[in-house]
Amino acid sequence: MIKYYSTQRPVMPGGFPKKAAVEKIENFDTKVFCEEIGQEAWGFIEYREPLAKEEADAYELVSAGLKTFWCVTMAVYDTGRVVASITGKIEAASKPENDSRFTFRKDIYKDWFESQEEAENFVEEAKKA
Repeated sequence: MIKYYSTQRPVMPGGFPKKAAVEKIENFDTKVFCEEIGQEAWGFIEYREPLAKEEADAYELVSAGLKTFWCVTMAVYDTGRVVASITGKIEAASKPENDSRFTFRKDIYKDWFESQEEAENFVEEAKKA
């Protein structure tokens, strides 16, 4: 069973992908913090088979369980030089917050991505800057 939480509205007709594999739908009385996804949700829907990422995104559904996120660290020097690379990968229920800090000679940014491909594309674009 794959559980998807509805973070924007209660689960209702037209608010989730129609698949034969729907096992269970449960709505909460109010928006509730759900440990499995690290954020509040109105309810959940369980499927026998996973949804495609595009399907879940289209209905603003967040899958339960851990996901992999990639961190890109980028340094922008006062001289204009830019250095960027993938510096980490973690398993978490929700995407970490992006972070930045500023030093005397450079600004350092840490951005998190939901796929390695997105992270690699960001690195390539940063190197062209």
